[in-house]
Amino acid sequence: MKNVQDVYRLSPVQRELLARPELPEARHGSLHWSFRQGLDEAALEAALRLLLARHTALRTAFVWHGMSEPMQVVRGRVEPRLERLDLSGLAEAEQSARRTTFLAEERRRAMNPTQAPLLRVTVLRTSPEAGTVVLTWHPLILDEASARRCLQELFLLYRAARGQQDAGLGRSRPYRDYVVWLERQDPRAEEARIRETLRGARRTGLLDGWLAGATEPASSSAVPEGEGLVQRFLLSPAATGQVQAFLRQHTLELSTLLQAAWALLLHQHGLGDELLFGVLTGGPASLSGGDSLVGRFATLAPRRIPVARGGTLLRWLRGLQAERSQTPSDEACATPALRTCLDASEGGSLFDCVLTTDAEDAALKSLARSLGFHGLTHLPVSLPAPLVINATSGPRLALRFHYDARRFASTAVARLAGHLGTLLEELALRADAEPSALTLPPGELGNVGTLTVGTGFGSAEVEAVLAQHPAVAQVSVVPDTRAGNAGGLVAQVVPARPTEGVRRKKPGFGLFYFANEEANARERYRLYLEGARLADRNGFTAIWTPERHFDEHGGLYPNPAVLTAALAIATERIGLRAGSVVLPLHHPLRVAEDWSAIDNLSKGRVGMAVTSGWMPQDFALAPDHFANKRDVMFRALEQVRELWRGGAVAFPEGTGREVPLRTFPRPVQPELPVWLTCPGNPELFEKAGELGVHVLTSLASQSVEEVRDKIALYRAARARAGHDPATGTVTVMLHTFVGKDADEVLDQVREPLTHYLRTHLRLQELRIRSLELPVDVDDPKLLDRLASFAFELHYRMSALIGTPTSCLPMVDRLAEIGADELACFIDFGVDEDAVLAALSHLIELKQLVDDDALRLRRVLTEYLEERLPGHPPVVFSSSPEAG
Repeated sequence: MKNVQDVYRLSPVQRELLARPELPEARHGSLHWSFRQGLDEAALEAALRLLLARHTALRTAFVWHGMSEPMQVVRGRVEPRLERLDLSGLAEAEQSARRTTFLAEERRRAMNPTQAPLLRVTVLRTSPEAGTVVLTWHPLILDEASARRCLQELFLLYRAARGQQDAGLGRSRPYRDYVVWLERQDPRAEEARIRETLRGARRTGLLDGWLAGATEPASSSAVPEGEGLVQRFLLSPAATGQVQAFLRQHTLELSTLLQAAWALLLHQHGLGDELLFGVLTGGPASLSGGDSLVGRFATLAPRRIPVARGGTLLRWLRGLQAERSQTPSDEACATPALRTCLDASEGGSLFDCVLTTDAEDAALKSLARSLGFHGLTHLPVSLPAPLVINATSGPRLALRFHYDARRFASTAVARLAGHLGTLLEELALRADAEPSALTLPPGELGNVGTLTVGTGFGSAEVEAVLAQHPAVAQVSVVPDTRAGNAGGLVAQVVPARPTEGVRRKKPGFGLFYFANEEANARERYRLYLEGARLADRNGFTAIWTPERHFDEHGGLYPNPAVLTAALAIATERIGLRAGSVVLPLHHPLRVAEDWSAIDNLSKGRVGMAVTSGWMPQDFALAPDHFANKRDVMFRALEQVRELWRGGAVAFPEGTGREVPLRTFPRPVQPELPVWLTCPGNPELFEKAGELGVHVLTSLASQSVEEVRDKIALYRAARARAGHDPATGTVTVMLHTFVGKDADEVLDQVREPLTHYLRTHLRLQELRIRSLELPVDVDDPKLLDRLASFAFELHYRMSALIGTPTSCLPMVDRLAEIGADELACFIDFGVDEDAVLAALSHLIELKQLVDDDALRLRRVLTEYLEERLPGHPPVVFSSSPEAG
């Protein structure tokens, strides 16, 4: 036979899909992404050709005419199907309409199963540099997980074809291996096991219960048969963190938690103690080993979960996971046999509901963005059940509800999602409770968001979504009747009352510098100067200039007095602060003179944080002070403050005789504003309070909660020393990079921030070596692992990294714990042009913090754009806060 590499039988799920093309699961799958900076079609075609050559599943056709049973035939060679559609000559509105129509029709466009490849790529160009790429596949050859793996390999091969980097792909494994593995299983034993599992079980009855009866489902013409609608519910970052920590702590899988929460939910709504629903399973993980294996693995299987009557929730969850881990694979049981076991009609669904879980495609999305691709979107496959619930792990745990709108009302699904989201969080928080302790009133809706795709929206939908936002106490949405605003809406919002801490405190914003010596050798101080001018024009509180010596890390700043003098001339209003002067390295007279001169140059805008220093090599400037550097610092601070006030302080002069000296010029400010740098030692916070000075601290090595407790110590110490506890300023330094897109921000900061954190670890190495501690600090792999772990922890919990609105909760949290100012550390290694461009988004964040009405409008606008894409234009009108 010509051009035939292999011939073998079909898997059970493939036989079902080929025999019943009318099944919803038999419709094509599709992924698409956009490009705005050009697309190399020759490289894309070359990459597609290599991808087809790698995987037998992508070169497979199906033949059955004149044969006793269908067979799959792997072709030795196939030509890639790269199609093109040029929309560049059309108006923008028509381009958008044609693109929408194409995406809707693409999955219905026929593919002949007898002709390989059963995968095609279409490029829709809207201009020479912009457009959309659509990847479509036949469900006989790939499931969703395999399609995503193929797409990642396609991107790697595309990058290699453009000469940017080697693809780095290992070996691939033929799909035949999976079919052979299946044939070694005993389908009769599997069928017997499933019959035993299903003995006495009944389907959930969702279609006859509380979920179906809330309101009228959509009309039969609203949604194509089998395709359904999608709602997406996101748990809050805090709730997500709690769930993920719980799973890690107890070595539980997300699928176990999802299935248990769903069973509890159905049980609480009176649908029984033994809950039966479907799950989508994939191929056995052990089969592929380290090789890439793609194909059609996803299989429907039953899950029967008894709700425990006693014991703790944690014990129940562990039991469910242990039972599943001891159960043989489900792939060997064909759908017809399962249909018989379930006594399901030939044309009906096997289950009322199917559950599935995924990990977020973070690596795939990051790779796409590095190639200039954006908006990677996976269109959900057609419905294998009236309701499909998918949980995807990520920075925010996402619940996706894909449902048959002919059978379920959207309002009922929204209520369902709220209950399920609440139960997931409760399971993680109350694992020591009994299952019966978790109860929800039938009408309660958890604090989650909703995104509905594929429908038109009016005032009722917009009002329903806005009412779910925690910042909204009441809302009324009506059509906009003003001239020229036809089709628009007006939302009258009554804001919820914020906590007293957030209402009372709006922290100031400053810029904090600490750059590498290697940055932009020709214009080393460009970011320093331009950033300061921009901050000065936009109402920032201060610029912080550090002092560092003899190391490229921070080497731009050997003398904060010299550099701050430049800012005194370049700016007009902003505070100019040292962050920090290492006092034991300097003579108090020199410090007082230098900074008094700067105070005059700046017309009274100087402030100074002081520290005792900690790097031994820095004390090459004053080696006698290293052993008792903290005592030297406090003595020098007392002397500098006295000199600043105009007092005389005695110092030895040239003959060795001590003489009282005063410094000149006299400063503009009668009292030097002083911050004590407190890296984390509680005693320093208390000492700052005792001295009546301000505090400069950071989140580099302590949590927000630890800083909260130390601020309380500081305030108490001020009160004990007779200082007003409310007047001291607490400034918190934290890494900052704010941008328009959260994913792009993360891509930009990951490498430089990880490098910064690794360098910080190397600074610790130097200190360890100097103290001759018995710790091995020579393993670079250990440092890499520590830095990678530190990055994941740091950007989520100790930094302002994200978009203006996504950073608001961190600002609120710091305000709640007592921070008066935020020192935004911006020059930790990100490209200088990118940092300067990102300052506009940091300014926007500051504006949102300062202006409550602007913040509410912006937050609710983004909320609607995320939850209801394509909603009508909405004008917000605020009413007084709810009392």
